[in-house]
Amino acid sequence: TYLRPSGQAQVRLALEVAFLTHRGETRRSGEPYITHPVAVTIILAKTQMDKATLCAGLLHDTVEDTALTFDEVQSLFGPTVRKIVEGETKVSKLPKMVRAQIDEPAEVELDMRTKAEEQVENLRSMFIAMAEDWRIVVVKLADRLHNMRTLGVLPTDKARRIARETLDIYAPIAMRLGMNAVRMEFEDLGFSALY
Repeated sequence: TYLRPSGQAQVRLALEVAFLTHRGETRRSGEPYITHPVAVTIILAKTQMDKATLCAGLLHDTVEDTALTFDEVQSLFGPTVRKIVEGETKVSKLPKMVRAQIDEPAEVELDMRTKAEEQVENLRSMFIAMAEDWRIVVVKLADRLHNMRTLGVLPTDKARRIARETLDIYAPIAMRLGMNAVRMEFEDLGFSALY
């Protein structure tokens, strides 16, 4: 309700696009996939983020998971929404890429590639993304927060890995951004999954 009517209309359009592109997809819990981007956007709206960020929250998984392209996002919602969605998509891939590099067999000892270095690399990547537009990181934090809230449907080992990553990377970033409520919830959920 804090948005102007034109902003509300754009968010409504993003909701419709997200609903149509994710149609038929389900989460691991069996819920329709659209529940995730809606929950992410509710988290963003509670902090009164601008309309571009709310639209990006609704669309953050569409290009990665559906046939929608970045060009189509831009033509429907403008270059700012595209930039946030594209940045969040890139940031989401970074931890997987770092883990893949660590898991690859190498000719030299991998003792240099410790878990701590992996986490530092992820942290650096997040800050690089934040330098471009801080809203990318805010959308990623909201995405991670909702995923942490629904961690119970994952296998224990995967849930523990995600919890550790959240405590090591995302909680400190939330703290640095002044998002204390998010940091505290990350810590509560993360400690619960780990211990």
